[in-house]
Amino acid sequence: MSIQWVLVSGFLYSEIALALLLSIPWISCKRWHRIFNSSLVGLIASYVNWIFICFLSCMVVLFADSIREMYVYTGQDKKIDVAGASTPAAQEHILMRLFRAQRNFYITGISLFLLIVLRTMLTRVSRVARLEANYEAMQKQAVSAGTMNKKLLDENSALKKMTEGNEDMLEEVKKVEELKDQVKAAEKKAAQSKADSDAMRKQSENLTMEYDRLLIEHQKLQDLVTPSDKKDD
Repeated sequence: MSIQWVLVSGFLYSEIALALLLSIPWISCKRWHRIFNSSLVGLIASYVNWIFICFLSCMVVLFADSIREMYVYTGQDKKIDVAGASTPAAQEHILMRLFRAQRNFYITGISLFLLIVLRTMLTRVSRVARLEANYEAMQKQAVSAGTMNKKLLDENSALKKMTEGNEDMLEEVKKVEELKDQVKAAEKKAAQSKADSDAMRKQSENLTMEYDRLLIEHQKLQDLVTPSDKKDD
């Protein structure tokens, strides 16, 4: 077996091993998703499309080569028999080459098939893991929202009970507030009345002072007029 077919057979065995690992039921998709998100696998995953295309191209080339060899060596033993130059060694050599071509055909065909299947399985496992993570996150949010809603309902019911038990107290508080408002209004009115009385008092004092001044002037005028009257007498 030449080196390329050794590599292809090794690749086939590794594909079978990976398919069996992915089929193990107790390894969850979440764990596979963690493995895929590791640093080493993440570095390889950045080039996964190119790797897949390279392997796919190599497998297609080797698969076509195996088909060509099968086509070349199929019926060669019968042609040798017809030509009359058939020998057991020649027939054995042709059958051996035909067997190798058929073996390579099956190896490359199964490897190519498993390569496509494994890519699909890995894509589906990663997608299922993301969906499970989103589902768990949504479930946690729903539980948190339910807990908060229950807490708010309990607080609301407690407030209703406190309000129902303290309706009289609330009415008394309202009355006290109304009395406070009335007292404030009365204080404002008293302050306004005091200001008005102070203004009237000042105005009365001013009028009194003006009246006294006018009396003094009147008295002075009378004093000026009275001597002249006496002289005339």
